[in-house]
Amino acid sequence: MIRATLDATVTAPSPKARGPAPCFAHRFRATLSGPVVPYRLGMRTLHPAFRITDLATSMAFYGAIGFEQVGRVDLGDGVTLTMLKFPADEVVTLELVHRPPDGPVVIGSGFSHLAVQVDDLGGVIEAVTKAGLSAGPVERPGGVDGPQTSWLRDPDGYRIELVQWPPGHAYGITAADFR
Repeated sequence: MIRATLDATVTAPSPKARGPAPCFAHRFRATLSGPVVPYRLGMRTLHPAFRITDLATSMAFYGAIGFEQVGRVDLGDGVTLTMLKFPADEVVTLELVHRPPDGPVVIGSGFSHLAVQVDDLGGVIEAVTKAGLSAGPVERPGGVDGPQTSWLRDPDGYRIELVQWPPGHAYGITAADFR
């Protein structure tokens, strides 16, 4: 297992130093052993932000899979940040960034997918199909006792993985899934 450690000690560069200023990323190193301390620096993932081409089309898509709008920030020149969450979420879980001056979105090879936990995969597939969306077939990547998944693509091509965990499974992937 590869573990990562973070040396939080950062020294100021000498006046003659060249290149980027030191930051935590420069002190990050992969190791084969060592303690892993979650939230060591008080950090937590908040939400991804997807750049989108058409706000109305994207809002219809994300509304069809159950997201609701929390708020919207208008930055001028048609640029908006729209914050979404599922009804049971306490905080924003997805941000849609609409930047018409930048032109259409082109999905590169660096982003894979957004995983969304569902309680009833069959029910969600039925609901999104009725809303005119096309979900992929149900898969069982972990075998018969593992999670069930299905895939969607949003209007800009982002892949959305719908995941139903088996009964008794923790919310999300944990170290126990790799033992």
